[in-house]
Amino acid sequence: AVKLFGLLRRCIHLGEQGEAFAKRYPSQINIDRQHSVSSYTIDWNAPQKGIVTFEHGKHTFTVGNALVIMGTQELAYPEEGMSELSITTGITGPNGIAHDEARQQMFAILQKILQAGWQIFIDRGDPRLRGKDAFNYVMTTSHYSTLDASYLPTFEEWMQIESRTTWKFYADHVYLEVNFTREHTLTDPTKPGAYLIGFNLKNEAEHFRGYVGPDNRKCWKELLPAELAKLIPMRAETEAKMRAKGIQIDETYQDPPVPAF
Repeated sequence: AVKLFGLLRRCIHLGEQGEAFAKRYPSQINIDRQHSVSSYTIDWNAPQKGIVTFEHGKHTFTVGNALVIMGTQELAYPEEGMSELSITTGITGPNGIAHDEARQQMFAILQKILQAGWQIFIDRGDPRLRGKDAFNYVMTTSHYSTLDASYLPTFEEWMQIESRTTWKFYADHVYLEVNFTREHTLTDPTKPGAYLIGFNLKNEAEHFRGYVGPDNRKCWKELLPAELAKLIPMRAETEAKMRAKGIQIDETYQDPPVPAF
């Protein structure tokens, strides 16, 4: 481990074998082996926080104030190594953080990810919206859809965003979701709040396995084409209704490629 300004730096990447990850940090790792999944967790004890670099070629980025890293490896796919990584960080001082400061820090994190070359990812069945239109869609229609990371919400809009609402990204066969959790007892906009930030990274196969549901993971490759085909008319229908209302659709957006699994 490299110490940087008194903080412990950790480097992680998808595809690493869980056991190799555990050997790199033997004194901090906690291993939980279930019948189908092994998880590898590093916890930082407050007040010490960590620095985590997610290594992904030119799309590498670093986050500070790390509290927890967890990597998961499915026994059914040993060749994939860790197919999912989660990082939890804090942006709250000992006396909380002003909600507007949290808004600006969250936006700075999102900008850093965009600057590292990550593209905004819109779920394949969702309308291709940007900016305020994407915000309105998430707030009124689908909390599972992505917000636009290039859009800075106003303070009033920020306070409307519910915990776990996501900003979604894609870069070179990896999918990333970023969200925040706001302490639900500290939502007075005139008083300090408390926030956690979550980063979830999945490799391509794990992302696409999600389309078939947990009960069909063993035969996901056979079921995937039909599941993706269902999403094409869903998007088209929603976009047609929005165009009729004068809402602009981002015609330039293209879905990430579907590999020949």
